[in-house]
Amino acid sequence: MDMAKVQDWLSTIPSPYTKKNYVAGLRKFETYFNKPIETLIGSDDAGRIVEKFFVWLKEQGHPQNTCRNLVNAPIQFLKYFGTPIKYRKALGMYRTTATTRDHLLTIQEVQSMASVANLREQCILEVFLLGLRIGDASELQWQQFENDGLLINTKKENVTAHTFVSEEFRELLNKYLSLLDKSNPYLFQSKRKGHLTTKQLDNILKKLTSRAGIRPHGLLRWHCARKLFLRTCAELGINSWSAKMMVGKAVSVDIETYISGVQLKNDFLKVSNVLRLFPKQPVVNGQARQMLDTVFQVLRSLVEDKLKEQGLMKKTKPVNWQAIYEKLLPEEEKPEEVSFT
Repeated sequence: MDMAKVQDWLSTIPSPYTKKNYVAGLRKFETYFNKPIETLIGSDDAGRIVEKFFVWLKEQGHPQNTCRNLVNAPIQFLKYFGTPIKYRKALGMYRTTATTRDHLLTIQEVQSMASVANLREQCILEVFLLGLRIGDASELQWQQFENDGLLINTKKENVTAHTFVSEEFRELLNKYLSLLDKSNPYLFQSKRKGHLTTKQLDNILKKLTSRAGIRPHGLLRWHCARKLFLRTCAELGINSWSAKMMVGKAVSVDIETYISGVQLKNDFLKVSNVLRLFPKQPVVNGQARQMLDTVFQVLRSLVEDKLKEQGLMKKTKPVNWQAIYEKLLPEEEKPEEVSFT
């Protein structure tokens, strides 16, 4: 292939990951075509040959999503050099199929990882639950987290992810940020004064999975949390545009204009109340507490009447009803003063 032409085309593409995929696609195409791809520039047969390339990929046993990604490279290259590609839509070249190779991650499994994680690993899990791509997560900088609202320019799609820091994450960050080397700009710092690589983040995730005793059905990788975030949005009734903007997926410009930061923050709060590393303790409401008070009053009367009948009232150590009552309440619901005397 003519690398000068390839580099000219790739210079218009911002994402290094997309560039890498495109080069792989062009090489695969030339393996099939046995000629440099630039020989098709201006050809009337370009569309027909691309169709045959797609069919050949299918015959080689490549899955649909792989075929779609590989065939997109020659199509985009030829379009850039003024060669429109006409193909039959019935072939389904751009059809995406749902895959079952990934483990269906649950928030309970992430919480079990958090229970065996150290402070840095817990912060990694908090970012994991934001639904960002691993390449973007690895290069986050700690200064971005000084505010609760984050705008993250994503590499693959070159769009902005509008996300936020939850109260739970902020509490962890207050401890974690003070431990960082401030001469290193990255949130997840490596020993070589850089950032953790995507491979290192995935390895940390695998170790947490093992330590938590999770047995995944399929691949448990970073991308599973992205699916968990989007699935949770759907379950909560959050519209797909807001969900996409929070994880950094492209939406049309007119839609992005009409979705405000306030709406996104409210939607994020709904999701973060579900996707928590540490679930909230159940709250005892006023009616339930009143019933508990009544039960304890009755129980005390029954016990003391029985002791009086047996003449043991003065000989027996008084029961600490206050302590028993408070043990049955969640920490945040313990009353300042509850007296049973």
